[in-house]
Amino acid sequence: MRNAPDIVCFGELLVDFVATAPGALGDAPAFVRAPGGAPANVAVAAARLGCRSGFIGAVGDDPFGRFLVETLRDNGVDVRGVRVSPRGATPLAFVSLGEGATPDFLFYWDGTADHHVRPGYVTAALVRAARIFHYGTISLIHPAPRAALRRALAVARDAGAYLSCDPNLRLKLWPSAKAARRGLLEAIRGAHLVKMNEEELRFLTGARGIARGLRALGDATGAALVVTSGPRGAVYRWGKIEGEAAGFPVRAVDTTGAGDGFVAGLLSQLAACAGDLRALTPDAATVARWVRYANAVGALATTRRGAIPSFPTAARVARLVG
Repeated sequence: MRNAPDIVCFGELLVDFVATAPGALGDAPAFVRAPGGAPANVAVAAARLGCRSGFIGAVGDDPFGRFLVETLRDNGVDVRGVRVSPRGATPLAFVSLGEGATPDFLFYWDGTADHHVRPGYVTAALVRAARIFHYGTISLIHPAPRAALRRALAVARDAGAYLSCDPNLRLKLWPSAKAARRGLLEAIRGAHLVKMNEEELRFLTGARGIARGLRALGDATGAALVVTSGPRGAVYRWGKIEGEAAGFPVRAVDTTGAGDGFVAGLLSQLAACAGDLRALTPDAATVARWVRYANAVGALATTRRGAIPSFPTAARVARLVG
C-alpha cells in the first residue's frame, strides 16, 4: 500500500470538555473543548512525531463527530478507517482537574456511536498495511465493538504486525470490576508491548510494588511491559532487561493524554527500527533511550489543556531530551 502507515490505532474518539480551573466538576467555571480518546490520541501524537498513522473507529453524524474527523485529518492521520455513524451520537467526556493536574472523567457514553462499531467497520487493508497495531480496552465492554476489535486483532496478527496495548482502565464504564479485569487480561494476552500505569498494574496483579507486579505479569504474558509513574518517569521489563527512566520536570497544567503521548513516543522509536519488529532484541541502553524519549513526550503533553492540543512535535521533544 502506498504511504502504508507505521501505526494504526483502534478504539474510541471523543470530545473532552476540560475544566478551566482545578476542583470539583460541578464547581468548574467553564470548559475548554478538546478532541480526545486514548487510541485517537496515540494516532495524533505519533503523527506529530513524524510517523505515518491511521485510526479505526466511529463518531456520530453530528457537529462533534465532524470536528473530530477534521482534527485527525488536519493532523495527518489516515482517516479511511473512521466511520461517521447514523446510529448514536459522538461520545463526550467532562474532565475535572485535581491535585497535580490529574484528571477525573465524567463520560456521556451510553448508546453513542462507539457502541455500534462492528466487524464490518474494520478497514482490513489499513490494518494489514500497518507495522504496529495499537489498541485499548474500552472497545471490549460492549458486544459489537468487542467483535470488531477481535476481528482487527486477527487481521493484524495474520499480517505479522507488532501488537501494542494500553489497558487504559476506566472502571466506571465497566459493569463490574470482575468484568474489567477479565477484559484487560484478554486485551494484553498476545500483545508484544503493554503500557500501563501503577493503578492498572495493581488492579491486574494485586502485587505490592512495581517490580513485583512487572515480574508477575511479564512471566504470565511474555510481553514487554512499561509502567508509567507520572513525573517520576517509568519502570520497564523488556525480556530480561529491567530498568527505569526518570521523568522530565515541567510545569504540568493538565495530565490528560500524557500516557497516550508516552505510548506514541515509545512506538515512534520502534517504528524507526528496520525489519520485523516482533523479532527485535534491543540491548539495555537502547530500551533505556526509548523509554526516556517516551517520558519526554509524555511530560510535554502535560503543559497544555486537553490531550490532542498538547502533543509535541519531534523537534520540541529533541530539545527537551537534549
